[in-house]
Amino acid sequence: MSSVAGLFAAGECAAGLHGANRLGGNSLSDLLVFGKRAGEYAAKFAKENGAGKLDRGQVDASAKAALAPFERGATGENPFAVQNELQDVMQDLVGIVRIDSEMRLALEKINALRARAAKAGITGNIEYNTGWHTALDLDNLLVISEMIAMAAIERKESRGGHFRDDYPDKNTDWGNFNLRISKGADGQPHLERVPVVPLTEEMKQVIEECK
Repeated sequence: MSSVAGLFAAGECAAGLHGANRLGGNSLSDLLVFGKRAGEYAAKFAKENGAGKLDRGQVDASAKAALAPFERGATGENPFAVQNELQDVMQDLVGIVRIDSEMRLALEKINALRARAAKAGITGNIEYNTGWHTALDLDNLLVISEMIAMAAIERKESRGGHFRDDYPDKNTDWGNFNLRISKGADGQPHLERVPVVPLTEEMKQVIEECK
């Protein structure tokens, strides 16, 4: 279960088990094993806690916000243009080889794109409207991009697929904790270092047997 009661996750959205650099096929085993576990414990949680309660005010506010791009219409920002620019920012400034100054510039550009995304406008109907889908996706895309850049700036080393040109070596101290970003009470992302749980002797033995 995630930090949100009743919300279970499996696969790469749950961070995975394969360290800094996973092989392409590893995600399948991760998904199957922990998809089964997540499903079993989600069912158990549901039986023990019953259905959740919805805040009607939040539901109505979300529905209104989702339809806002139609109200702005063709005079609003083009959601496809915002998405394409975000892709370029992440590719150019938070790509395979990373440096501090470029990633900080990326954060500035992400904030500017967030302001534009809030003004996204589309035309047409609700049915099969890819422009509407893109407008709804923008907030999540921006949040994920911001978190990636924040975590990459904080991790001042190179590890697995994360390569810092200004910190090209691996630092063993950074292997002792993970980085976690959560939404604070102020609505802003908060980054913290979470110590890695030490392996038990039993787990160490299993790892040795698998070598």
